[in-house]
Amino acid sequence: MKIKNIIEFLSKDAYWMNPNETRDILFCGREEQDVTRVGVCWTATNQAVDQAIEQGVQFIITHENPFYHTTTAPKRLALLSARRKMARLMEQGIALYRCHDGWDMMPEFGVGDVWAKRLGFDFTRKVPSYIQHARIPEMTVRQLAGHVAACLKPDGENGVYIFGNTEKKVTELGMGTGAATDIFKMLDEQPCDACIVADDGISNYYQAQYALDNDLPLIVVNHSCCEIAGIRSMADYLQLHLPELQVFYLEEGYTVTYITAG
Repeated sequence: MKIKNIIEFLSKDAYWMNPNETRDILFCGREEQDVTRVGVCWTATNQAVDQAIEQGVQFIITHENPFYHTTTAPKRLALLSARRKMARLMEQGIALYRCHDGWDMMPEFGVGDVWAKRLGFDFTRKVPSYIQHARIPEMTVRQLAGHVAACLKPDGENGVYIFGNTEKKVTELGMGTGAATDIFKMLDEQPCDACIVADDGISNYYQAQYALDNDLPLIVVNHSCCEIAGIRSMADYLQLHLPELQVFYLEEGYTVTYITAG
């Protein structure tokens, strides 16, 4: 199957994408290239590329940018490392595509809805919004955080952290996915007692400060770990609908371990 056919399949129903601004681009390789073995990952780290080479993968689909954001914030060491990674891919004849915008908001199988399903609450979301809301059984923020951490453990994160009152009792929950965890959009859409956000989606001096000033506890998770289940879902989805391909999930190494003071 040609790479362009796989890309077209992934984006054909993604009406929420803007083709002039999308981050879903082919970094290397040719659209006309024929492939039979595809690797899917959250980010194409060198560890993921190693596995791709070992398994004879010809086409990698990565969710996040594997080249360190060098196009907008160039750093010499990051740029050199990105060039080395690109050279390895080209030497091995492996094409690399970023599938981000289309898969984040894909109903049911995409990153946002798989993450919501992982938590076991009855979330609702309006496409094309990233924001989810759920009414949950009353519990403290500490209890909720423990539940979130337990749900994340299979995907590489053994804890979460909290801004705000850990003993506040909550029933109205707001959540996004990855970096798209805008607490102001959550509050605009629907009142929240607490929000689940990602570390790449907040800053201490802005969202965290606002939350502390307004008694809005934030449960903070790692960007990669709340999205990995949704990317594994992509691998399963491709294998189901394009059975002529062999699809592998490439373990990228994003494991987050919390060391506490006891």
